Amino acid sequence: MRNVSPMLLTILLAAALILELLLYDLYRNTNKELLLSQDKVVQLNERVSQLSAKNRESAEELERKITEKDRALSECEKTNRTCEKDLLKEQQINTHLRNEIASKDASLNELWENLKEDQSRIRFLEEEVANSQNEIEGLQEELSSFKEKKTMAEKKVGRLKTTYESLISELKQQIEDQEVTIKEYEEKISVTMVDHILFELGMAAITPYGKNILQRVGTILNNIQDRKIRVVGHTDNIPITPDYQHKFPTNWELSAARAAAVARHFQNESGIDPGMLEAVGRSFYDPVASNQTPEGRAQNRRVEIIIAPKLE
Repeated sequence: MRNVSPMLLTILLAAALILELLLYDLYRNTNKELLLSQDKVVQLNERVSQLSAKNRESAEELERKITEKDRALSECEKTNRTCEKDLLKEQQINTHLRNEIASKDASLNELWENLKEDQSRIRFLEEEVANSQNEIEGLQEELSSFKEKKTMAEKKVGRLKTTYESLISELKQQIEDQEVTIKEYEEKISVTMVDHILFELGMAAITPYGKNILQRVGTILNNIQDRKIRVVGHTDNIPITPDYQHKFPTNWELSAARAAAVARHFQNESGIDPGMLEAVGRSFYDPVASNQTPEGRAQNRRVEIIIAPKLE
């Protein structure tokens, strides 16, 4: 290095200065040092003869600075690569975000369309609810009416049950003697009396014993409301004897006369509203047993008192 001519040294120094200027342009952080170096180069040109002894130190210093600059450049390049990677990653993230935004915009548009459809559906359902509310109110009114009718029906059933129990209690002895049969159905009661406790053979006039029984029954039936009391007369199939045919030509007349006699007794003696009474003659056309035996014919000769709901 000591054998280098001053001119060559000057050229080297100039080259170093140019390198420093280039580094200054690339990395502005070294601006101040480059300016100082330029001033030093000018001073070195003026004092080149005086600095020959210091050439080695200057060259070493220059090499050290070049090394430092190279290191700094390497760090800058490394940082630049890192920044490029980060930039690429940010670009990828940005692209992903844009895709997500586009997807969400599409979803938002779809949701908006769904919202409009839902709003239309809601308005339709509101109308349906309003209509249903009207129907509910109507049904509630019907239910209330039904409950009232049910309550009334339950009261009627209760009264009917009371009537049934009263008849059972009042006619206990006749039931035990198989002269009276009482049956309870869902909405009606049937009281069946064999004919001989009410009438003499072939007659339609009520016997004193029969009047006593009918009076006891009539007292109970007089408490019934909103019911039809149907009295049905039945006979066996034995024709009316010639002695009585002037009054009852056939069993039709006899059965009807007996039913009418019982109904008239309820009206006159028990005070039952005649509008609730009905007398029917069935002759021998509605038997409950065989007419081929005396026992069967005795069962068929009967009077039924049926307490049933009024027909609308």
